[in-house]
Amino acid sequence: MSFSRSSALSRALAAAALAALAGCGAGDGSAEYSAGERAFESRDYKTAEAGFSKCAALAPDNVDALLMLVRTELALGNIVAAREASARAEELAGDEPDVMELAAQAAFHAQDYAKAKSLYERLSGDPKLDAGVRSRAWSGLGVVEMAGMSAASIGESRDRALTAFLRAVRLDGRNAAARYHLGRLYRDTFGYSEMAVDQFSLYSHLAPASDQRVQTVVRKTIPALREHVSRAAAQRRGADRRNSAASAAALKKAEDAWKKGTFKTAKLRYAEAYEADVLSYPAALGLARSWEKTDSSRAGLAEALKYYKDATSLRPSDRATLMKVGELATKLGSGASAVEAYSRAVAAAPNDISAIDALIRALGRAGNRGSAAVYQRYRDFVASQKR
Repeated sequence: MSFSRSSALSRALAAAALAALAGCGAGDGSAEYSAGERAFESRDYKTAEAGFSKCAALAPDNVDALLMLVRTELALGNIVAAREASARAEELAGDEPDVMELAAQAAFHAQDYAKAKSLYERLSGDPKLDAGVRSRAWSGLGVVEMAGMSAASIGESRDRALTAFLRAVRLDGRNAAARYHLGRLYRDTFGYSEMAVDQFSLYSHLAPASDQRVQTVVRKTIPALREHVSRAAAQRRGADRRNSAASAAALKKAEDAWKKGTFKTAKLRYAEAYEADVLSYPAALGLARSWEKTDSSRAGLAEALKYYKDATSLRPSDRATLMKVGELATKLGSGASAVEAYSRAVAAAPNDISAIDALIRALGRAGNRGSAAVYQRYRDFVASQKR
């Protein structure tokens, strides 16, 4: 989870500067606060802890000192102390967004997910708050959902987590924490490796390059995912005997036949192109379209669906092809395939109402009303943001 400088802290720094100009502040904790802040910025958290603790003792009503103490204790891993400081801050200014946000983070680290979720819901649902604050709250909700996932509830929980992160990046596309956790969710729970790479890459450009997590993502996470994708492609049947030149020649004949309207001939040539190179997306897509065009029987549509699926495995983020897979899977009564295709379509185009609607319908047909309701709420959110 990420931490951000509070609005109250900014006000406190301005007040401290004015006090210094006026020649006052001795004994009120301002010197200790300044020392704590300098130590915190240099990551000397033990010194920062001493400074903020002394400031809070000298000025018990100083909410900003308490908030900085919460941040410091969390950085040190002192969860009990962080919660104690956040509780004192809540007593003084429990309705302040920065107080609520840090209290939620402290509760999360203490595994008090119910309190963390309650606070994040209040923040995310307040339209008067800045979009950045609400974005961080949605990201926090997503992390809480991920932490609370169990084998029995993973489906609906993962969908709540996903839509929380998608809301977060819709409100603030530069929310690095949301990008990181979205990458984790795609990689570890959904199995969308290519989309995970996209999110981790965005995260690595948004977060400070000096952060250890960023360095891990750049040096280990992204290369491992890319290697996984490459290995999966190499293991496709026929990948070891690719003939790109022969495939390109057959593909040209197929496209010429398609333009002339001789679709059965086009199907034969697309089949030759795909046989020559099983990693050719145009060949797989052309073969799928040809089967759909020339054979409307159930068996013919099943062949079309097979090749559309092959095409999406070669380009997992192609929304249009994913939507076609969902459409044919629905026609053929393959509810699970339809849900998977539309789920990937939403991941590829999170703000596409038609993809979200299709997923809601597919989930409803599959009897998964809980997840359907989750995406309905997300659909309503997206629609409200477009007005």
